[in-house]
Amino acid sequence: MLRRWAAVGALAVLAAVGVACGGEPTPTLSPGPVVDPDEAAHLREIAFGYWEAFNAYDADRTLAYLEDEYRAQREETVRTEIGRIDLFNVQLGVSEEAPPWIIEGGRREMYLTMKEPLGTRRIRMEFRDVDGEWKISFAQEAM
Repeated sequence: MLRRWAAVGALAVLAAVGVACGGEPTPTLSPGPVVDPDEAAHLREIAFGYWEAFNAYDADRTLAYLEDEYRAQREETVRTEIGRIDLFNVQLGVSEEAPPWIIEGGRREMYLTMKEPLGTRRIRMEFRDVDGEWKISFAQEAM
């Protein structure tokens, strides 16, 4: 009986992570011009800081990485999903797949690989400069 509940919990966590990232998978985009090394390092800090906060089950700190409009859209979902992964004591492994590059509108984008209990996901993250500070403006599972 305990194993069945653990399996149900693991499946709920996997579904939760997909929702916390933003919904339906996005297509893979071709890399554009790369950013300078200092900016790339800063964007990596933001991306990994976000997932470290997620793994620490700290919703307030996780949400602080998000751009205001995106935070307003995702706050309830992020809080719910962090609660779920906390309940099952899940930790997500995150590594860089592709370095940050420049996309339209002066935004930046990068891809991460996320390892979870039952598999691996590819995550696309997008960043926007808000009054001189880079914020996550989008995060979603990519194909």
